[in-house]
Parts: sequence; C-alpha cells; structure tokens
Amino acid sequence: MPLRDENFFDADALDSERLMEMIPALEVRFGFMFGPHDFQDRRFVSIAGVAEIVHERVQALSISRE
Repeated sequence: MPLRDENFFDADALDSERLMEMIPALEVRFGFMFGPHDFQDRRFVSIAGVAEIVHERVQALSISRE
C-alpha cells in the first residue's frame, strides 16, 4: 500500500484497470461525477491528492445545494 502522499502509479499500487474501478466507486459513494479537469489535476496521483479533490467536490456540492 502506498504512503498517503506517494504516487500510487509509481508505487505499483494502482493500475489503469483498478483506477477505472475506483473512479465510479468514489462517484457513487460521494454523490458527484469527476470531470476531465479532475483527471488533469496533479493531485490525482496519490491517496492524499484524491482525498483533497473529493473533499473539494463534496464541499462545492454542499454549497450549491444550500
């Protein structure tokens, strides 16, 4: 398992197939859809980075629903 800030591709912890499983699981769990800009975000290579992106998207949803 990669460290929180370690690139999970470099650590061989995630390949493209597993990434394609992770993305919809996160979208369903947190109620949003990743956009193309999310996949270009440099943070989208680590656990911490993906967590930050998810947090930002969930916060944005909360604000837009108020």
